Amino acid sequence: MVARAYQIPRSRLLGREPRSVTRFEYDDGGRLVRAITVRESEWLEEDRDAALAELLEERARCPGPCGLPLDTTVGQANDGKFVAPPPYQCHACEAIIARQKEWIGPDAADKIFHVRRRD
Repeated sequence: MVARAYQIPRSRLLGREPRSVTRFEYDDGGRLVRAITVRESEWLEEDRDAALAELLEERARCPGPCGLPLDTTVGQANDGKFVAPPPYQCHACEAIIARQKEWIGPDAADKIFHVRRRD
């Protein structure tokens, strides 16, 4: 997920640097006439496999708020197997939202709201 968020191969996230090899060609007088650099692919086969597996796993999940794997939540066998407990409330978010409501209007656009714990 992190590699996907940064749009880099997983192996690069883990510290792999693609290797590069430069081959120099000289003429009969010993003068350099060409330098050819071959760089290892940015994406290894294992990177592509990991990216594809993540994509397939994402597509197999419910797009709704539960986000659970569809193969465990749909079908008659799963009817009545789930319950949604009452929601909980984040009191830090509650404080921010209350403060934001005080600033509704044109002056609110450039305000940055934050929260700190009372001691």
